[in-house]
Amino acid sequence: MIPINQFIEVIKKHGALGVLTLWLTYTHFEVQDVKERLYNCLDRQTEINRKPIEEKQPPLPSVKNDTVAVLENKNRKLAKK
Repeated sequence: MIPINQFIEVIKKHGALGVLTLWLTYTHFEVQDVKERLYNCLDRQTEINRKPIEEKQPPLPSVKNDTVAVLENKNRKLAKK
């Protein structure tokens, strides 16, 4: 960044054109900085998205300890121990 005394000298020497040049230079460097940060963020996001997605298997249905079998008949009663 330009020291303040050089900033004032440029304004005195070149007037409005100097102000616009300094403003344009400052804006250019700010945009470049934001652009670099956005690309870094995109790279990190891309790395995160490239990780394999682990498929979660559905939990197995719980079985009560006192259930032994299901009888196939009209009433469908559970056999108890």
